[in-house]
Amino acid sequence: MSSALLIPNFASDTQTFFVQRTGNGKVLYARTEAKVQLFGSKDTDAKFMVDEHLIALPIIQENNKADPLSIFRTWLARMLIIAPVPSRISGDAQGETLTPDRDVENFGAWLAGVLAYSPASYTQIDTYLKEVLPDFKDLKLPLIGKEFRSLSIQFQQDNAEISLPFCDLSDGEKCFFICAVVLVSNEAYGPLFCFWDEPDNFLSISEVSHFVRVLRRTFQKSGQLLISSHNPEAVRSFSAENTLVLGRRSHLEPTIVRPLEELNIKGDIVDALIRNDVKL
Repeated sequence: MSSALLIPNFASDTQTFFVQRTGNGKVLYARTEAKVQLFGSKDTDAKFMVDEHLIALPIIQENNKADPLSIFRTWLARMLIIAPVPSRISGDAQGETLTPDRDVENFGAWLAGVLAYSPASYTQIDTYLKEVLPDFKDLKLPLIGKEFRSLSIQFQQDNAEISLPFCDLSDGEKCFFICAVVLVSNEAYGPLFCFWDEPDNFLSISEVSHFVRVLRRTFQKSGQLLISSHNPEAVRSFSAENTLVLGRRSHLEPTIVRPLEELNIKGDIVDALIRNDVKL
């Protein structure tokens, strides 16, 4: 059985989605303003109108979980679009979820949801955290109420141990835990699309390259990773063919997006940015 890959394509007023099977593209869903069309396998094409201010996909009835539209909706729902604010992440959890908030304030519930969905993920989380935090021993997320959990972290060095509530970790340490859950989420219920806004914000200079490389290595196997950054080490961790440069001349003009490889930058991109030699 051939695998299916859903590819969105947005052009002018038309939103068209394709289902790709073994290299042959087939239009699955198309929309132009209020006009929506579904393309069936035979003569079952459906056409209907939806208020152009509303999204049509959520109201379309699915045939089964293997329906390409159902797969695509699930993929959209599970996108990881995050810009963590570590100082607001306490580690407390009310219930479980597989969808983190944009600021990842519900990290405890996300971790609980991932471990409930895939208990084996704990081994991967443990392995990664011991690589970046050598004194990490384990984490605990016990129920302390009907649906309330509180995350604590145990560290050990030689014969000494300490247990800290998650809220007492540094902002950078919290980012390592977020990274661990991003990595296992992509494997457990992915492949996922992950957009992480400036993941290097709270890391020391020596940690940035390793952090970005781990994310890149994991998402090269499956899923898609898009990160934004102003950090020189993060910028240098990507090659020209998969780097986009964004800029605008004023707030009255749209943002210009150009592939780095089209800008013909001579030498190091970071040095060129410092000299203000990058012209869009």
